[in-house]
Amino acid sequence: MLVFAYDGSLNGDWVAHYAVRFAANRSERRLRLVHLYEDSPEPYLRERIARITRECELVGVTLEVELGARGGADVAGRLLALVPPGATLVAGTRARPRGSAFLAGTVSARMIEARRCPVVAIRVVHPGVLGLPGSVLLPVEAKGREVEHALALLRLLGPDLQRLDLLLVREVSRLRLHFLSEAGAGRLLAEGRALLAPLEEELRQGLAPRPVELDSTAVVSDDVPREILFYASRHRSRLICLRAPERPLAPRGEPIERILRDTPSDVAVHGSVD
Repeated sequence: MLVFAYDGSLNGDWVAHYAVRFAANRSERRLRLVHLYEDSPEPYLRERIARITRECELVGVTLEVELGARGGADVAGRLLALVPPGATLVAGTRARPRGSAFLAGTVSARMIEARRCPVVAIRVVHPGVLGLPGSVLLPVEAKGREVEHALALLRLLGPDLQRLDLLLVREVSRLRLHFLSEAGAGRLLAEGRALLAPLEEELRQGLAPRPVELDSTAVVSDDVPREILFYASRHRSRLICLRAPERPLAPRGEPIERILRDTPSDVAVHGSVD
């Protein structure tokens, strides 16, 4: 099942496009919308949910609505308690940063950090995409269960995923990059391409039989977020898919926060159970 944590805002309406499309790409074609209110539901809420209901009907998705009181300060815990076992939770980031953070310190961040269910937190930069990105940039690190975690998110896109660009950044210090020889850079790039080859094949198999245009790039840099932002623009990606770090997100100096702040594309941050 797919559960959408809806906050009743305009930004929440934009995130809803992704939640509806994700649900349309799953076999059960069912979406549960969960909204927690302070004292009573806002008067505009019914109209906003009605619009989401109509969008669901257009793509053959059954929408279930669950409204409830917040019941205290632990909104993340209350929302997670409403998520059935095996479900994936879709939520949003802040529309505008508080301080310098779009995700750190939010309900979405706390739900990701709880590791009780898969969570996808989405920042929508271009509402006109309507949850249909088509072209996706996937930064990878070539370690552990990287592809398995990426596939969990990419499969939610279903046929809405048409092009996938993998990006592997071989990060070195600024000082090392300054003195790096052409031969040394060539070795790092060759190693990067060797690391990308099995990941690319694993993704092809994991996304089969859907036809997805897939390409990969390895670069050497002292600044990973800068490269992600550059290649998102270069490939005209409409969505950047990022895996949330296993540690709690910091409000300042966090690479994900920098990407969320300066992104030219929508961004989906995926947090896994493990």
